[in-house]
Amino acid sequence: MAKRYKQNRLALLGIGASALVALLVVILVVAVSLAGGSQQEETSLPSDQLQVEDLYEGTRSIPKFDYPQNQYDSQLFVEQDGFLRYDDGKAVIGVDVSEHQGDIDWQAVADAGVEFAMLRVGYRGMTQGLLNADATFAQNYEEARAAGLQVGAYFFSQAITDAEAQAEADFAVETLDGRELDYPLVFDWEPPLPSEELPAEDLRAYAMTGEEITGFAKAFSQRVEELCYIPCVYTNKHMAYNTFNLTELNEYDLWYAEYQPVPSLYYHFRMWQYTASGTVPGIAGDVDINICFDPY
Repeated sequence: MAKRYKQNRLALLGIGASALVALLVVILVVAVSLAGGSQQEETSLPSDQLQVEDLYEGTRSIPKFDYPQNQYDSQLFVEQDGFLRYDDGKAVIGVDVSEHQGDIDWQAVADAGVEFAMLRVGYRGMTQGLLNADATFAQNYEEARAAGLQVGAYFFSQAITDAEAQAEADFAVETLDGRELDYPLVFDWEPPLPSEELPAEDLRAYAMTGEEITGFAKAFSQRVEELCYIPCVYTNKHMAYNTFNLTELNEYDLWYAEYQPVPSLYYHFRMWQYTASGTVPGIAGDVDINICFDPY
């Protein structure tokens, strides 16, 4: 009797162990499945977002736009002759200036290896919204061209309606007064920054939305095309990802500002403003320096 009981007990223990192992396997599979599902939920993105590896920010999500992707080779950016260059045999160096730079020796600028200049043609005031021509535009245009540089222009916008953006394009072309441009006429809308002297309530364009600003860029660019100049839109990374809808602007080139050794925007840009504190012979003080990857 004792022997039979011992055999039955061992049999029961064997069955119990097998069942326990099976149960543990099921629990493990379910746990892994649930963990995977949870992880998938955490890492999955909305259909209008992309996950990218940013050079400076690491893994991040950005808006998914119908706009070409940046294909520049980070290994081709090199320091040479006092400039950051893109060593593909095609890209050229340029500056952008306004009346803030004062009188410029454009022959010295050209002799230093600068090949194009983006000149501020005008601006809209941040408070009253008046349109103004840049005090040095005409002189800079004539002297830069005489020194052999190719020339483009930009308008500093503080538009708050599509109609104002169109009016800015009209004003810029009127100020050009028939002058030819080798490079684009650029829409440069930048967020007004409040200060003690200019609080937010005094800044007329302070509360604009990304949808509205995209509309202004499109209205300006369309009007520029109608007036037979090449349009372009100035942006930085924050505005490219958080303000503009680049799908709405995919007919136009971007002029991109990022002050880093290598640009990191996911989307394509034709010009890159890589510093606001450059030094160039012939220009007193700091100046913005640019690379145009595909010369106009």
